Amino acid sequence: MAWELNKKNKIYEVLKELLQYNISDIHFIEDHPVYVRNSTWDLIAQDIVFLKEELRWFIHDFLPSSKIDKLIEWTEIDAAHSIWNIRLRINVYFDKYGIRLALRKISDKPPSMDKIGLDERLKSFLNEDKWLILVTGPTGSGKSTTLASMVDYINQTRKVHVITLEDPVEYVFENKNSLITQREIGKHSKNWQDAMKFCLRQDPDIIMVWEMRDQETISAVLTLVETWHLVLSTLHTIDAAQTITRIIDVFPPHQQEQICVQLSLTLRAIISQRLLPTKDGNWRVAAREILINSSAISNNIREKRIPQIVSIMETWFKSWMRTMDQDLAVLVAEGKVDLNYVLSRVKNVENFKSLLNSKLNESNKFRPVD
Repeated sequence: MAWELNKKNKIYEVLKELLQYNISDIHFIEDHPVYVRNSTWDLIAQDIVFLKEELRWFIHDFLPSSKIDKLIEWTEIDAAHSIWNIRLRINVYFDKYGIRLALRKISDKPPSMDKIGLDERLKSFLNEDKWLILVTGPTGSGKSTTLASMVDYINQTRKVHVITLEDPVEYVFENKNSLITQREIGKHSKNWQDAMKFCLRQDPDIIMVWEMRDQETISAVLTLVETWHLVLSTLHTIDAAQTITRIIDVFPPHQQEQICVQLSLTLRAIISQRLLPTKDGNWRVAAREILINSSAISNNIREKRIPQIVSIMETWFKSWMRTMDQDLAVLVAEGKVDLNYVLSRVKNVENFKSLLNSKLNESNKFRPVD
């Protein structure tokens, strides 16, 4: 496939204008309008159309020739591109209309844990020398940003070697107190398996694995933790119970008992999150379910009694943990998100209303929610 380049490309001019606004994603579609996702997560069509040659020029501008070859072979590929101190994560793919690009806007610097509302107690876990900390949620829930904020906190407070394994590299870190090594799969290492195997020879203290995507990756991550490393990673799961179930069920039945034991001994915390539009509609706020491993949680993981874990989390709400419904009740009570928006997204509406009334009562804002 020979791609001719059109040097009179207007994409950068359009990007420079769009990136000034409060948007998270941009979609380029061959011979179709550009779409942007705004602060309330709506996709809005723009009065801009790019031709095939313009999109091909742009792709050639940020993809090295090796990735162009892979794109032609695979018809889809991930990449990252920096312009005007803004980092973009880009997926190039094809559909019936031709070329498509999905661009995700990433800040030039990761936000602090405080700024994105991560529980203060989670910082203590990042000062430990072992354990597995997972950030989970659907696509677009801010998992990468949460991981980056954790790495940034470590970078500022500890004298350690952090290796990140990513596809592609998103946030770019500068060494502060820590030494940060960022490796892109397919560019700096052949594949995930090689990257995780060889990183043990690179003197790491902390390893960030961008995603636990299959049985081999999950098995390798558990092994990294057992070799006395702190490991941060993500999964595309919606809550703590589903996360534990997904990790166990990805293995064949004869291995699941062993995996339950491994996970019970290595897991430190699961942070499951989703992004919601704020009540004023100007931006988004993260709702988070937090599981902290304890003797009770560990016993239930080992015995594969996953439903009982949710009951433990609900009971420990005022100290360590919280379910998603409990956190949603807090956000509504604090006036950060709209009640009607949240009601269609909770697991148990009646239980949620009870939680909300309790929180409103605590803050002297009691008004019965029917």
